Amino acid sequence: MEALKSAAKESILVYKSYGGIGDIFFTVPSLYMLKQKFNEVTYATQPRLVNLFKTHLEGILVIDETTVDESHYDTIIELGNYPRFNNDLEKKPQIVYHTHKKVKQHSIEHYKDGIVSEFPDIVKTKTAYPYFKKRKASEIYYTVHPGAGFILKAWPIDYYASLIELIYEHYPQLKAKIIIGPNDPNPEPYFKSKALNYELVTGDIDEVGHVVSGAQFHIGNDAGITHLAGAFNIPILTIYGPTGPGSWGAFSEKVELIWGKRGNCNLRCNYEVIINCEDKVCLNKVLPKKMLFQLLKLLNKIYKSTSQLYILNPDFRIIIEDDSYIFKSNDKEFLLEIKDFESRKFLANNLSDKDIDIEYMPTQFLETFKALEQLDVFYPYPNINHNTSANA
Repeated sequence: MEALKSAAKESILVYKSYGGIGDIFFTVPSLYMLKQKFNEVTYATQPRLVNLFKTHLEGILVIDETTVDESHYDTIIELGNYPRFNNDLEKKPQIVYHTHKKVKQHSIEHYKDGIVSEFPDIVKTKTAYPYFKKRKASEIYYTVHPGAGFILKAWPIDYYASLIELIYEHYPQLKAKIIIGPNDPNPEPYFKSKALNYELVTGDIDEVGHVVSGAQFHIGNDAGITHLAGAFNIPILTIYGPTGPGSWGAFSEKVELIWGKRGNCNLRCNYEVIINCEDKVCLNKVLPKKMLFQLLKLLNKIYKSTSQLYILNPDFRIIIEDDSYIFKSNDKEFLLEIKDFESRKFLANNLSDKDIDIEYMPTQFLETFKALEQLDVFYPYPNINHNTSANA
């Protein structure tokens, strides 16, 4: 009888008392690891998140952190935050993270390392993120969240408006569902087109989760709603400015991201630098056409059906010198010498357009053009129709 009692697994209460929504989603794999040792795992989280996690976490009890009776649990731990900072909201001393600021890895892995450090008999898992179940929606749409808990990490709101208009120009069948929280900027005043296909989503986290779970893809900043989309394994296009994507990157299986610091700013950002930065070049230098270019890469991963219509990478400008075409970016330069008349005529008639249709491209130039595609100079628009769904 005594042996059976000692073999019985205990119950554990897990606090995550502070950190943004994204930080909370990063802890989910660690919760499942705790099930190796504990028969009952209870997660105490923010009141607004309780219903969402109750719905989507399997085999994990979820409770409101403000109404906890600790006497019901054998073991209690506080996950705290990565990176660690002092905060009077923590319920218990934070567990030890030996990998804080020492190993270049995602925050998800740091939380796992903390669990193994606390409970050496637990094996660190290498399985994929335990994604929440997607929802098959009755319409084809994407979600956009132009806000952020720390608004200085957000791409300019007028850029978001321009990007939504660019997407509508090429894919009018895709509806934009724009998530606007209480303190989020709204792109509506910046729209120039009166015929956009969009709606605003202004509800609580449960409504936002419902909408995001049925999206074809999500566009957003380094923010909690981007990581909510990641939890549902929704394809993501995201932009990072002062905070890099290394430890806090989107974790969906299909992600395209831009980190605006590259080539624009060499400063090492901390909180003081961010709040005193006047230029925000890491965000302001990334124009809507560049984001559209990255979105096409994501769409081709989703739909895998390319068209004959191509876009020129906005990083490149074209210099024409007699029979030569120079494709030049900040760090790359490609020179083409074109001798045959048909190819020169095709380029003269098409490079002036915003998009390039290769249907009538001379056969002798196709191989060269495909080489330019491999070099990221041109990229195809994917085919999307009403019968195509990323969630099918």
